[in-house]
Amino acid sequence: MKPTSAKVTVIIPVYQTERYLADCLDSVLNQSLQDVEIICVDDASPDRCGEILDEYAAKDARIQVVHLSENHGQGFARNLGIERARGKYLYFLDSDDFIDSETFEELSKQADRDNLDVIFFDSKEKYETEELKEIYVPPFSFRVGKYRDEVVTGSELLKEFLLQDEWTCYPQRIFWRREFLLENEARYLEGCLHEDEFFAFSGILTAKRARYVRKQYFTLRIRPNSAMTSPKSPKNFYGYLMNFYYMSEFVAKRGLDGYSADVCIAIMLNSAMTLYETLKDRFNLEEQFVKEPDKTVYRHFMGYVRVEYGKYGVYSIDPEVLAEIQKYRIVYVYGVDQLAQETCERLERYNVLIGGFLTNDQGAAPSTVMGRNVLELDSVTIPNDGLVVVESRVAGWEEIHETLANRNICHMKFEARAPSWTKNNSGPSSCKSRKSE
Repeated sequence: MKPTSAKVTVIIPVYQTERYLADCLDSVLNQSLQDVEIICVDDASPDRCGEILDEYAAKDARIQVVHLSENHGQGFARNLGIERARGKYLYFLDSDDFIDSETFEELSKQADRDNLDVIFFDSKEKYETEELKEIYVPPFSFRVGKYRDEVVTGSELLKEFLLQDEWTCYPQRIFWRREFLLENEARYLEGCLHEDEFFAFSGILTAKRARYVRKQYFTLRIRPNSAMTSPKSPKNFYGYLMNFYYMSEFVAKRGLDGYSADVCIAIMLNSAMTLYETLKDRFNLEEQFVKEPDKTVYRHFMGYVRVEYGKYGVYSIDPEVLAEIQKYRIVYVYGVDQLAQETCERLERYNVLIGGFLTNDQGAAPSTVMGRNVLELDSVTIPNDGLVVVESRVAGWEEIHETLANRNICHMKFEARAPSWTKNNSGPSSCKSRKSE
């Protein structure tokens, strides 16, 4: 007999994760709080996921399995779970990840005590390969910023996240009160990637009582060919642009404009612009926009691009410089400040693999920037097929150049100002000597 209510409902979209699904389900079934309802949506997974779910459901009445006849994506699956949920609180878990055993007991007690609409918390990682560990660090797994240990509005908490560059929309790091989501008609976007951006944005902006808890309850599995580690495609561009549209519409209708809303919307537009510059020469991006208002959104975006950015685009890179950089398998960026982050963003637009950031003072620098490790320049090991790039406005170029040259590390100094970059006469001389060995 299925439970008619529960303290916590866990909603798990399932697709092509048969290797990891048991770990995920076991982590939920083995919670110290046993009063849980588990809604698993088999999104027409072509592997054995459907069978595994049915086997688990036959053994534990807390598990409900919904088998879809065709694939609809995570947004649809999570919305379906919201409709069926009966728990006081909702939690969204991906089927290749898992959670600590005390998660629901501790979070639900906190939410009950403070009458919270939402709780944000942190996570840790489990890497499937050493190469992924070298090049990919998910952003803000464990936040290091300073946050008030008290109940605040969602808008206030969002502003604190943004001001400290620690906002993420990951649904696995958020614990919601179900009635709050229903009252605000919160739903994931369907039919596009990055569907969680709009959901988290609309939820936190409307929350009256919110908290951040500095604890890593959730474990994110970093594996090859996942949504996070796969190369960006036109589908990602479509997802970012539609998020920009729906977030803008939501703010306008609710009268929620202000710093936090404006920054989040700008991030979505910048993300769309990033992928536009990366993909426009290889794909017909308009093909993604089939229905209205999709077509109108794309037309407005293209009008904005032509007016604001001109023929060549603000993110163009000098072809000679780009060709030189793309000779290397992996690139490291010197610095951790805004200049370094802009350099990283612009290189990424051309599918350059960024391995991390370098600094002369690791003690004073953050451990990660933009999801990548910050490494000490004097002790870092750069692979033979790696390149270090130094933005031309960075102070102390001669010292940096001498350090890298003495260690026979390939490096380049160049301009990162829009609309194009130009190669500096000083580099990359040390690279040429190594390549001729």
